Amino acid sequence: MKHLLILIILCSIGSNSSFAQKPNDAYQGGIVFYLFQEGDPGYVAGEVHGLIAATEDQTTIEEWDEIEDGTVWGCYENELSGADGTAIGTGAQNTLDILTGCSEAGIAAKLAADYEVTVDGATYDDWFLPSKNELDMLYQNKDTIGGFDYNRYWSSTQHVYYLAWIQYFTDGFQILSSSKTSNSAVRSVRAF
Repeated sequence: MKHLLILIILCSIGSNSSFAQKPNDAYQGGIVFYLFQEGDPGYVAGEVHGLIAATEDQTTIEEWDEIEDGTVWGCYENELSGADGTAIGTGAQNTLDILTGCSEAGIAAKLAADYEVTVDGATYDDWFLPSKNELDMLYQNKDTIGGFDYNRYWSSTQHVYYLAWIQYFTDGFQILSSSKTSNSAVRSVRAF
């Protein structure tokens, strides 16, 4: 009986259970802030998957002021294909779409995608710029995630070729930026 109980415990820990995978837990290089629900891209019935926020910003508004060409979201004059997903689970594809059409150094998507963190010998390098709705979930959990030092952050969601969504972290208001060259900060996220 004792061996059966130990086997059951080990199987539970080894499976994709909610062990260490619940909101506000430190996990795989960041803080869990959302668990996928039925209907979300990435949802798998009976498994726990979700989104993790980096524990720090990848850029600051002051750094944006130093960029000479002013392409802070990226490629203001280029019409990018895609990068229009708003739903939870679409930020990774949006980021790929942005980088396919615009890979200039210093743009929001590139800063998010280039982020890496190593924890206990494991390197996590699959970060991306959150979609509009993923960014809103970051805002809703900003106090437990921590480290949000600036009042507005970029999403990876493009509206038209010269506008993208930002969110104010002072009041949660989401708005289209006046242009893709306005200043906003970047916080990377990743899926698990």
